[in-house]
Amino acid sequence: MTRIRHKRGRKSNYLKSLNNDNHREAREKCLFRDDFKCRFPGCNAKIRLEFHHISYHVLGKELEGDNLQWCVMLCEDHHQVKPNSVHKNLHDPWNPKNFKKVNFKNR
Repeated sequence: MTRIRHKRGRKSNYLKSLNNDNHREAREKCLFRDDFKCRFPGCNAKIRLEFHHISYHVLGKELEGDNLQWCVMLCEDHHQVKPNSVHKNLHDPWNPKNFKKVNFKNR
């Protein structure tokens, strides 16, 4: 994953944000909210779930206010592996690089 590599010997800010209690608690709340299933339409997988940020502007602030709506649980395949995965499809409304954001409830 290129977004985790920053400079030699240094962790990226993204990687640092994944290794704290706030992130673990937000992931746990998101798991419960999403019923321990992948939220990709038609998937409902219950294994290899990953915490996905729809927008990185909430990175580290997932538990503040209603920021958890900008996070969703996705299986490994729909997160980054398959050709139609969220990170590989720039037009996907859940891709952080897509500027036409939608709330996960609208998908």
